[in-house]
Amino acid sequence: MGFNYENSIWGSGTASLNCSDPTAFRLSMSSRSLPKTGKVLEIGCGAGQFIRAIKKRRPELNCYGCDISESAIQKAKSFGDGVEYKLSQENFLPYEDSFFDTVLIYDVLEHVENPDEILKEVKRVLKSGCQFYMFVPCEGDLLSFWNFLRKIGIGKDLTRKYAGHINYFTRNGIYDILNKYEFDITSKRFSEHVIGQKLGILSFFLMDRYAKKNSLEQVNNEAYFKKVRLGFLRGFINSVIYFESWVLQCLPSPNLHVISKKS
Repeated sequence: MGFNYENSIWGSGTASLNCSDPTAFRLSMSSRSLPKTGKVLEIGCGAGQFIRAIKKRRPELNCYGCDISESAIQKAKSFGDGVEYKLSQENFLPYEDSFFDTVLIYDVLEHVENPDEILKEVKRVLKSGCQFYMFVPCEGDLLSFWNFLRKIGIGKDLTRKYAGHINYFTRNGIYDILNKYEFDITSKRFSEHVIGQKLGILSFFLMDRYAKKNSLEQVNNEAYFKKVRLGFLRGFINSVIYFESWVLQCLPSPNLHVISKKS
């Protein structure tokens, strides 16, 4: 049975640049791609945490979000945050050609059956010369601890089972697909090099233990960690991961932040 995105809704909060927030580094990296004015789209927005934060910080921008989950879009609309949300299909975005000045994708390509179709649609709706930011965890990369664990038969299906990851990209694979659709890469940054990777893997093993104990087929990581009482420790852990990423951002890791421009 495939992953049920109606039962797992991500992004019900608001992303923050506070280093104790797990969204901080991605929000910081993607902010570099934003235009001075115009229209910004987040694809796979879930309940809208990133695009909502961008609208809050940059109210002059016209912000849009789309997702394949009807439950997520309904949740996003309930915030009344000034963002225009629409239900989309995996292979079709409900927007006109050359409509946006920036397109953003956080943690999406690893979920989709056909990444090429997403890139085609990004190219279609983005104006020429405008920027496309994408964050992709490349679990098939040589630098990925997940890649190593799977080779020795540990934790093989955990990210598929609890996050819906079906693609294990490499960094070069992402560069190739951007080149295939004539996106010119202008910036590469990286995050969660060692500490971040180890803690991310630990979180999936903890979710797996929780799911088995409670006879659950899916566990939403956001919902799970809200239940776990970590107090000050939660913010401290997130801050450590953030500073590791900030200091080492130019050093390759499997967690890729790439900004490209439509030719």
